[in-house]
Amino acid sequence: MIVEVVSLDRSIWAGAARMVRVRTSEGDIGILPGHEAVAGLLKPGAFAVDPVDGERLEGTIDAGFVTVDNDRVTIVADSVEFEGAAA
Repeated sequence: MIVEVVSLDRSIWAGAARMVRVRTSEGDIGILPGHEAVAGLLKPGAFAVDPVDGERLEGTIDAGFVTVDNDRVTIVADSVEFEGAAA
């Protein structure tokens, strides 16, 4: 699936991924390829992306939203911080 992580002013990360984990107002969700369409409000907290190539990216997200449709995941957040130097 294709994942794009963006803040209000720039693209943070984009690429193919095997899994995404985010915290929404309804609780934590894991998104795998083939996930049904969904949209949700993000709660501040941890998130993770498992890229097809490379190591897991982990970080924190401020408020925002996530959409999933046709194997495309878009995360839009007020601010995004990756742990370490991954971003």
